Amino acid sequence: MTPSHHNPGKPIVLDFGEETITAFSISALSTYVMIPELNSVFDLGECPVAAVPLERVFISHAHGDHARCLLRHESLRRLLGMNPATYYIPAQSHEGFLELSRAWKTLERVNPNRFEYPHFHPMHEGDVVWLHRQLAAKAFRVNHTLPSLGYTLFDVRKKLKPEFHGRPGPELARLRKEGVSFEEELWLPRLTYIGDSTIETLYREQHIGQSRILIIELTFLMDDDRELARRRGHTHLLDLADFLRECPDVLQNRHIVLKHFSMRYDRRFIVHTVKSRLPKDFLERVHILI
Repeated sequence: MTPSHHNPGKPIVLDFGEETITAFSISALSTYVMIPELNSVFDLGECPVAAVPLERVFISHAHGDHARCLLRHESLRRLLGMNPATYYIPAQSHEGFLELSRAWKTLERVNPNRFEYPHFHPMHEGDVVWLHRQLAAKAFRVNHTLPSLGYTLFDVRKKLKPEFHGRPGPELARLRKEGVSFEEELWLPRLTYIGDSTIETLYREQHIGQSRILIIELTFLMDDDRELARRRGHTHLLDLADFLRECPDVLQNRHIVLKHFSMRYDRRFIVHTVKSRLPKDFLERVHILI
């Protein structure tokens, strides 16, 4: 009998106040993370109906359990008369996604005169895209077996530079007309998503510890699987424990979501093992996606 937590049609819902995360993630089976408040979904190993209205799709890498339903999402939106969504993908995977799109349309016998590619937006490490005037997404490199990206979403606000504090409104209006810059941008990391990754990403990309919400993988838990985790480009529980001991001040996130556990573990084993091997103060902020 298939374990109940191996059903991609039964996601976990996490209510973080400003965001409601509806997600499923089991290694080799499927990963998707929907955040309707941000009009975004991260990875599409499955395409639940609730994901179809979301207009921004961030793909971490091209493994099937993270990306195979991208074309399903695009097809359903077309069928329902919705505007094209934007699919943010690692630039190194762009040609492969184009080829996949062509092959699938050929299989479906789509009229060549009506053929359109999905709206792919290739991303490189360090690229920034503006999702609206006060929300930006930045890509960063992730260590995995395929070209992979993580994404941090920032709330972008403007504030007065210190030397202009207390100036009256009319004076600021005059300065603006004169072309004087009296504001500066404040980038507030709101959410970081990492698909599949070794622990090296956390050591290198320590900025992710400032996001209010951090979503990371924790695939392997058994001591004997540490080398297997390294070969397959995943994080082991002992890797995370070492990182927390060596870099205790990096992960300041209010909420930390652990996901992508191996299919070989049952729910009770996952919860017990994670809670018994990680520091208590860290676990107070942890949500186990299982």
